[in-house]
Amino acid sequence: MLQLAGVQCAGNPHFWVNEDGSYQEEGQKNTRGYIWGKAGTKLVCAFLSLPVPSRYSTSCGFLSSNVVARTVPDYTDHGVVHKLLLVGYSGSGTSTIFKQAKILYKSTPFSEKERGNIKLTIQTNVYAYLGILLEGRERFEEESLGNLKKNQSLLYTTGTSPKHGNKTVYSIGTRLKAFSDWLLKTMVSGKLDAIFPAATREYTPLIEELWNDSAIKATYERRNEIEMLPSVASYFLERAIQILRTDYEPSDIDILYAEGVTSSNGLASVEFSFPQSAPVEAGDTDDLHDSLARYELITIHARGLGDNCKWLEMFEDVGLVIFCVSLSDYNQFSTDGNSCLTNKMILSRKLFETIVTHPTFEQMDFLLLLNKMDEFEEKIEHIPLTQCDWFSDFHPIISHNRPGSNNNINNNPSLSQLASHYIAVKFKRLYSSLTGQNLYVSLVKGLEPDSVDASLKYGKEILKWNEEKPNFSLSDDSMHSIEASSFSH
Repeated sequence: MLQLAGVQCAGNPHFWVNEDGSYQEEGQKNTRGYIWGKAGTKLVCAFLSLPVPSRYSTSCGFLSSNVVARTVPDYTDHGVVHKLLLVGYSGSGTSTIFKQAKILYKSTPFSEKERGNIKLTIQTNVYAYLGILLEGRERFEEESLGNLKKNQSLLYTTGTSPKHGNKTVYSIGTRLKAFSDWLLKTMVSGKLDAIFPAATREYTPLIEELWNDSAIKATYERRNEIEMLPSVASYFLERAIQILRTDYEPSDIDILYAEGVTSSNGLASVEFSFPQSAPVEAGDTDDLHDSLARYELITIHARGLGDNCKWLEMFEDVGLVIFCVSLSDYNQFSTDGNSCLTNKMILSRKLFETIVTHPTFEQMDFLLLLNKMDEFEEKIEHIPLTQCDWFSDFHPIISHNRPGSNNNINNNPSLSQLASHYIAVKFKRLYSSLTGQNLYVSLVKGLEPDSVDASLKYGKEILKWNEEKPNFSLSDDSMHSIEASSFSH
């Protein structure tokens, strides 16, 4: 009965089933779900004429004829909370998606205390970005001085006197140089958080003078050459003077862009319901069920999972795992556990393999979010996807006569569409080879609320499908094409 109700019974676990249909694993306190509203249970009840609680007797009487066509589980029964686990490699955008969910679905996404802490985090980040920019300035100045000395040597050989001495476009005055040296030493010592932003009022005039200096402006023009400077830094640096004021209050957009807002291990959760999209018409209860159903989005940083992701066992009661990948990582590098410089897309793939094969998530559905599609659309036009070894066989055929306004994945697709679909298929094939199951995929732009909303609602639909489908012996994957199915744009 439990298997037909869609309950995962791998490993022959022991369950307690109560009169109300709730069931829990022996020795565990958490209720795992309710069987009376599940399609498989209703089908067996109707077929074998088994008794069921009176509240379900009416629906069971008609189930044998239309269960496959339509079954609506009671998602709100007993206050069940459907849990979604959001994970991904560092920089994949899980934090942004989590914050976006809070803004989308909570009337008060952040308390006054949270906003105060976020303000301090943003201001501290700005000082860190300035420090990275100053490191870049020093490097550019050294390079320019080296070139200047070479030119001076040539001038001496010809008997011409140099005109510029030892100054370059990246040189700063004595006062700013002293502040720059002090800020960089503070960063190296790890005491930046202890000093800033508490000392903001004292150093604001220097920051303003620094930002308006021509050497810093010249350095900022070459910010793309400073590897350690995050892509979000520009958003804050261009408003640095405003942000570092004591009366600054972060907007929701500021919070979305901000790094380091979640806790140190990245573990956070938010409970919510999807808002009702329109007034419910007579006889149409779908949207009402959706607006009453409760969901909990849980996110944890990859660092917080422990060695070999041992802490994943804490999340055995989640209904769906959402794995986030940054599409723009295909040409980025980071150090792995052995301090080896590795392509970030490869690191994401390794984490993906570890999580999908973890015993805790056996037979569980996975939704892959291919994030940062907006960045990817720009980057792919200039940097080939083949910079990642895993994508070495990507050789698209692009039509040069594709219309600009009607591009889509089926009619003269763009390079970014072809590339993102290719990456989706790579992950789907990998997932199928590891689990024998079908992987759901959605493209998302984490900074766009509508895009995140659509992807999370896709996750909601996956949960509903899992609740509604009878657990027959036929494999769900036999009804799906790896290349085309379960793909949300």
